[in-house]
Parts: sequence; structure tokens; C-alpha cells
Amino acid sequence: MEADCRDIGTKGKGRFTKAGRHVEDAVAQWLWFALPVDPERIGYGEGPLTWLRQRKHKKVKKRVHVSLLDYRPEGGRQSKFTEFWINERSRVCSASMNERVEDADVVWVSCKDPIPPDKRGRLLRVLKRARPGTPIINHPEVYNSYHEERAFKALAEAGVSVPRLEFSDQDVEKTLVIYKTKGRHGHAPKFLSEYEGPKAGYRAFEFVSSRGPDGLNRRYRAYYLLGAIYPSLLRSSGNWNVYSQTAERTGPFTMTSNESDQIRLIAKTLGLQYFAVDYLRRESDDSPVFVDLNVYPDVISKLSELGRKLGYYGRWHTLDTDARWLSPGAETHQAGSETTERSFWNVFDEAMLSFLQKATDSKR
Repeated sequence: MEADCRDIGTKGKGRFTKAGRHVEDAVAQWLWFALPVDPERIGYGEGPLTWLRQRKHKKVKKRVHVSLLDYRPEGGRQSKFTEFWINERSRVCSASMNERVEDADVVWVSCKDPIPPDKRGRLLRVLKRARPGTPIINHPEVYNSYHEERAFKALAEAGVSVPRLEFSDQDVEKTLVIYKTKGRHGHAPKFLSEYEGPKAGYRAFEFVSSRGPDGLNRRYRAYYLLGAIYPSLLRSSGNWNVYSQTAERTGPFTMTSNESDQIRLIAKTLGLQYFAVDYLRRESDDSPVFVDLNVYPDVISKLSELGRKLGYYGRWHTLDTDARWLSPGAETHQAGSETTERSFWNVFDEAMLSFLQKATDSKR
């Protein structure tokens, strides 16, 4: 059946308003059985269709169980969303939130970072209930590694291209830097200025121009999961601070082999198995410069008008909306070439099975 319920909700000058999208999603969740909409095109939402799916998830037995672990008893927004989609899409893995640590095959620490010291102690106590040798994604011991004062220095020493962050009196009022709030992500305060010396609550990073041939600044996002890498989105903006609200253009990009090698080096250096990373391509030579990392990135994709025209509703996992994953150890395609398409959930299942097998082999 061709899914099309574009008459549900509100349009404004040919574009769906945010309120209209919410109305359409709610109607699809509550009245999917009475609409000419394939339920497979209705994603996560607050309504009976999602509740029925969650009830079904609890009854299905799969080969590998992943226990997502958060210091919040009810789990955070991103981790609960990930739990749902693992159960919905993975052919190999089931998932639970803050449950079944004792019989989990894999434990995935998934919570807002940085983890406060008291919460870290709680997570470590919970992990003691896991079976000996259970593999852990983003162990609490390394979860905050990116936030540590020495993180960027360690990355630079390992060979990762990062902005310079050590300055002297000779840089004062001469070197352009970005002052970034310590220990925070997203839209935390940051500002561009000539170096003025240390500032309480901020860290200074040398400004790297990422201006492309079109005159716009470029910021690239990629995801890393157990050796697999997903080149997500390129955002371009006339503003030096490139993010979703300032972006003038957003679209896919092709990663170079050097960039994928650098991302795997980041994972090895910081001891992480899952994260999103942001980087620039230097204006002078297009070489990558890695500027930010997040172990708890936003994975809730809000469908565009194009998604609506194709008949999709609700919220979907960001990594489920494209099929451009690079498998662990696979040759990375150079920029401008065609990238082999692989489903995220196929890569996810293979990566989890490999992660579990390596843990099993290490016990022998």
C-alpha cells in the first residue's frame, strides 16, 4: 500500500509547521489502523502503536542481550530511544534499560556526560553484578576521558590532528582562538577572540579556518561504533560557529581514508567504543582537524519535509536513515568516489557479535 496521509495536520506555504508535524505524528500513532499508512512507516512516538511494539519486544528472545546502563533509574532520552530501536530493528540483539545486568551479554554505558563522581561510583557498583568478563561499551572508567584536561594532549601525542591548545605570552592579542566552556557540549557558551590568556571556566583552542571554495565554513560529523564508522552530515555556514541552527546547507559527505584512520585512533587513545565526533577540513590543505567528541550524542532524527512526502511519520534513529557505514577494517573510499551502502542494523549486529567473540576469545 502506498503510504500517504499528507492531508493530516497543518501546512504553511507548502511547508509543514512544527505543530502540524506533531499533530500528524500523534494521529498516526493513535489511528494507524484506520489510515492508509503502512505501520512500518510510523516511527517512535507517544501512543498505542509504540506501546504495542514495546510489549512485543519483551516477549521476543534473541541471541545477544544488551543492557543499557544509565545513572538515572528511568534512563535518559537518548538511551531509552536506542533501547527501543535495538529491539525493533536488530535481528541479533535485544536490549533493556537498567535491567538484566546480571545475565547481559554486553553492557553499554549510555548516559549524559560527564558522569558526576557520585554517579560513577553507582555505575561501578552495578557493573559488579555483571558476569565476569562481560564486555562493556564505554566503561565508566573511560567515559569522561574526553573531558579530562589531558585529553587533547594525549590525542595529539598519539598522532590525531587537533587544534593547538598550549599558548604563551607571545600569543596574547596575536593568535585567534576559540574559548570553549569546560565540561559541556552542544550549544555551551563559546566565543572567538584573540588570545587573552587563561579564562576561568573556559579552555582555549587555536582557531582553524575551515572555509571551503564556496566561502562557507565546514563542520563534519561522523559516528564510531565498535570499529565501524558512519560519515553522517556536513554542515556549511557563513558563521564560524557551525551547527544546526547556523547551517546554510546540510548534506552527506564522503570520508577519506585518513579521516577514518584518525577516528579509529581516537577510539584507541581514549578507550571508547562508541561516540560521535566533529571535525573540520583545514582551509589551506583540506586536512582534518578534530574539534569535538560526544559519547552521548543526539540520535533522534526529526524527519524533513522530504520524509513526509515519502509517507514517514514519528521519530527515527539517526543512524537508521542512511546506509553508508564503513565496516571495521574495510577500505575507506576516497572523497568523490562511491561509498558502498550497508544497513546500519546489519553493521550493528556484526559489530556486536564480533565484540562479543573477542571477549570470549580473551577468556581462553
